[in-house]
Amino acid sequence: MRKTLFFLPLLTLLLWSQTGWAEVEIENTFGFGPRGGYYRSQDAENGAWYVGFQARLRLGEYFGIEGAIDYRLEEKFNLDVGGANGEIRQHSYPVTASLLFFLPVLPHLSPYLVGGAGYYFTQIDFSEELEAIGFDDQTENVFGWHAGAGLELPVSDHVAVNLDFRWIFLDAEFGSGGTTLDEDRTSDGYATTAALMYYF
Repeated sequence: MRKTLFFLPLLTLLLWSQTGWAEVEIENTFGFGPRGGYYRSQDAENGAWYVGFQARLRLGEYFGIEGAIDYRLEEKFNLDVGGANGEIRQHSYPVTASLLFFLPVLPHLSPYLVGGAGYYFTQIDFSEELEAIGFDDQTENVFGWHAGAGLELPVSDHVAVNLDFRWIFLDAEFGSGGTTLDEDRTSDGYATTAALMYYF
């Protein structure tokens, strides 16, 4: 279902681009705007919606850079460790930087590859059952990598929409030294993102 939520708008934009809706081309090199999306960690019990802001600088026809900051809502991880059943809840503020490589496939449509890294300022809250065996709530600055693909579609000379899908690889530490908690769960996952950009 969530894959459908991403690929259906993507297909719609591709069709519209061939019917004259996107017969404009962004010539300006710097843009910014709001974005939002859905993130799901590999071992989480649920995904999380997020909102944020991004800025992009086009460096010629093929290359660009992107900076973004987001607020990600809470994810939950159920655990069975040390004879106790418990739950971890986490939310984070990712701050990321990316390189963009635009592919000249169709006129007035900019598919791209994206890759980069960032810090995920993360609040980790343990349930009472896990706190009882020695785990304390903590805040971590988690480093992570990401890679994916997307497309940018101009709406006017100064406005564009972009959609993309990214795999995210994080080195989160839920537990502390001497435990196996870190090995039991991972925050690696994926994110789908939609953004509205204003270029000037």
